[in-house]
Amino acid sequence: MEGIDFITLSVCLLAISVYGLLKSKQTVNEERTARSAMVGSGASVWSVTLSVCSGFISSISLLGFPAEVYYQGGMMLWFAPMYVIAFPLVAYVFLPVIYNLRLTTLYEYFERRFNYNCRFATTTLFCIQMILYNSVALYAPSLAISSITKIPILLSIFITAFLSATYICVGGAKAAIHTSALQMALIFVTMTFIIMASLNETTPFEVYKNVVQGNRLILNDFRVNPTIRHSVWSLMIGGMGNVVSLFAANQLSMQRYLGMDSLKSAQKVALLNIVCNTLILFSYVSVGFLIYSYYKDCHPNITNANELLPQYVTDVLSKYPGAVGLFAAAVYSAGISTLSASFNAVSSILINDVWKHFRLRKNMGEMSHEHVQKAMRFTPIILAFASIIVAGICSQLQSIVLQLSFIVFGAGGGPVLGSFVVGLFCPVVKGRAAFIGFVFAVIACFTVSIGSAILKVKPYPLELGSCGDPSNSTFNIDNLGRITSTPLMFGLDRIFAISYQYYSVIGVVTNVLISIAAQKFYAQTSQIMGELVQRILTTSHFRPSVITINTAAKMKRLQRLKRQYSTMEQVEVDDKNDGTPQESHAKPRIDNDDHLFKYPGNLRGVKKRRKLVEKTTVIAKNPNCVTKNEESAKNEKNENTAKSMQNSSES
Repeated sequence: MEGIDFITLSVCLLAISVYGLLKSKQTVNEERTARSAMVGSGASVWSVTLSVCSGFISSISLLGFPAEVYYQGGMMLWFAPMYVIAFPLVAYVFLPVIYNLRLTTLYEYFERRFNYNCRFATTTLFCIQMILYNSVALYAPSLAISSITKIPILLSIFITAFLSATYICVGGAKAAIHTSALQMALIFVTMTFIIMASLNETTPFEVYKNVVQGNRLILNDFRVNPTIRHSVWSLMIGGMGNVVSLFAANQLSMQRYLGMDSLKSAQKVALLNIVCNTLILFSYVSVGFLIYSYYKDCHPNITNANELLPQYVTDVLSKYPGAVGLFAAAVYSAGISTLSASFNAVSSILINDVWKHFRLRKNMGEMSHEHVQKAMRFTPIILAFASIIVAGICSQLQSIVLQLSFIVFGAGGGPVLGSFVVGLFCPVVKGRAAFIGFVFAVIACFTVSIGSAILKVKPYPLELGSCGDPSNSTFNIDNLGRITSTPLMFGLDRIFAISYQYYSVIGVVTNVLISIAAQKFYAQTSQIMGELVQRILTTSHFRPSVITINTAAKMKRLQRLKRQYSTMEQVEVDDKNDGTPQESHAKPRIDNDDHLFKYPGNLRGVKKRRKLVEKTTVIAKNPNCVTKNEESAKNEKNENTAKSMQNSSES
């Protein structure tokens, strides 16, 4: 980088920082409630749209998509028609449920629908998922800046993390929305500049010819094989699962929707993301084709696939004053926007779903608005430290950051989306079954994702040409992933070879199926136990000590049980034997109610039922007492009626 590039980089970052500080002053005056401090409110539709788009279309996609197209081909273009289907589902199926409940976090829904265990499990998975994603998002811009400016990558990671935390600590949630929107606009401008400047070196027809000859323009792979990395079905079905899990079942985007003034505005934000994501997708794919056309005969000598775009900018655009600095500012802005939004989302989750619940259980009272604001300002610093540690591990990986991000969100977002689907479309499933389904979905997703890291399938071949000795290159293309299915795979290898695009779908399907199966199992078990308890209660040698006592029994069930025992069969009278009733061993009639004995009751209820059994047994053996009891009840009723009439006449 030259002096003009450093000036361009500094001016862009300084302008965004000043803009964030100006918005932070307005934010302090407008954040009157704890909820607005967490989600932000009052921003325009376009600002929130760009902010939602920047949450996932960031430095990861800026470096990952062009590299993916360069190494694997242009099948990623099938994301565009998938967006047209996925985002309306987000807007009209999932968003109204959460928005109308006026929740602060998405995971409050799981406690209201199921129980706190489901809320705590999804919250924990989200925090782990976002720390991993933050590390990838932190590593991507640091890698680009390090390759351009020669700054050590660990130092670049440290600077990027704390710069992102500063946006939240100083500006708050609403300031983060505005700065993210401005940073997303900078990404659009930068990608447009790269495309226009590259076309000055070549022509669109020349690029098209080189891409076709290199088998990079592949759009007709309709094979159903799930082990194919990018096919029409993996991108349409698996990609839809990824997009819905990111934009409907993730606090990072949901908190932006909840900050809107109305449901209609929130739905506009979701639908406008079709346009934003499609435009940025075409720009990324175009840049990938331009890079391949430039390096078609000579693959650059790089140590990591994620250095491809920075290397191209340095080789081709360095003759334009400030171009390299503009690209560095775009990468930095993309990383900062993603990290600041993520830090804000995780902070709101930790405060609202973990710390507040802990205070309520310990009878410490509600958190004041001032305490919530302070916690939202300083929690991102702790998250920045955690992200730095994991980002250091990511720096040792050779995988494309885009694939790492899809693995993280697919393996973590699929089970959460599955719980969301169960809550909306499976009303028979209760909390215990939903929790079991979620756990099995997490195990399935992470097992497949970790196992797939073991398999290494070569992508399309690259020609190193005569520009250098291949032995001098430390970059291993075997780590880029697979473009076709691996032959002769058996057993677990075939399962682990499933494309990473399907991870989210695996989580959803596993969660739904296991939850329904678990609910049916518990229903059948309850029915069997109910029949067993019914037989024990109706025997003459009933002993309450041998029955398992359920301390959480409902009083309503106890009252129903009393009413059932109060009814008895009519005593048969033998008219032939002088009209004297025969001794009958009639037992109290019990209706065939499967739910009657579902809750056996507590110890006091067991004792009462024991007395009821003894009483009904005595009545069955001495039917005369029934008539006596009826006559005494009638006499008492007549006496009470006479007294009331006498009192009324006297008055």
